[in-house]
Amino acid sequence: MPSAVDAGDNKVLIVGGYELGAVMIKVEKKADGSYGTTELFKTEEFGDHTKPPILHNGYFYAQYGTNSRRDGLTCMSMDGKIMWKTRRSPNFNKGSMILVDGLILATDGEKTLYLIEPDPSGFKPLASAELLERGRSQNWAPLALSDGKLLIRDQKQMKCVVVR
Repeated sequence: MPSAVDAGDNKVLIVGGYELGAVMIKVEKKADGSYGTTELFKTEEFGDHTKPPILHNGYFYAQYGTNSRRDGLTCMSMDGKIMWKTRRSPNFNKGSMILVDGLILATDGEKTLYLIEPDPSGFKPLASAELLERGRSQNWAPLALSDGKLLIRDQKQMKCVVVR
């Protein structure tokens, strides 16, 4: 189960794979000092199988690919409205992604790394590169970035790519 995402204003987004979807809750302190939660929305149209979504400028981005869903990279507003899905074009499946300098670096779960401008109006790829061999193995591992060097790996190989 991916980590929850702090959405600000005491709101937390919790996501899951295997068609569990997502739920946004608000945590509030009661007069007696205890805490309570309020469910703000729940949807099966947004989730992530292996990692927490990215929150950027008021929108969430996740790769919702499970055994029966292939929604690809998906964008959702703070109130649960789905803005867009790539579905299988491209098919992000269970890849990994990170936010770097306001841009998303994302893998498709197989061989390709994408540089994406996060935009609620639609999927905006800026560049892509095939870095791993297709069909060789799954690429679900987290990306790691340090000093302009990105580590990308699957089950059989690891590469270090300069991304400055």
